[in-house]
Amino acid sequence: MHAGGELGAAAGGSLLLCASLLAVGCALGLRLGRGRGAADRGLLAWLCFNALVHFALEGPYVYLSMVGNITHSDALIASLCISYRSPCACVNCMAGG
Repeated sequence: MHAGGELGAAAGGSLLLCASLLAVGCALGLRLGRGRGAADRGLLAWLCFNALVHFALEGPYVYLSMVGNITHSDALIASLCISYRSPCACVNCMAGG
């Protein structure tokens, strides 16, 4: 966070993307889990969200890492990982250096 407590553009974009993936994952999981118990619907929602995160966030990072250098890329996923490299908990960012 910046000195005034406001979020930067990369953090705002990251939160917006994550919130949209959560909404889509929950909607998809709940739709697929119709007629099942609450625990099953919750598990399906979590699994759908997890799959979307892997495809939308980690997949492009792996692709960019294989075809070039992530630090020299202008892609959104590159800017998210580079701006949060120090405190990053992302396994891909830690593995990438």
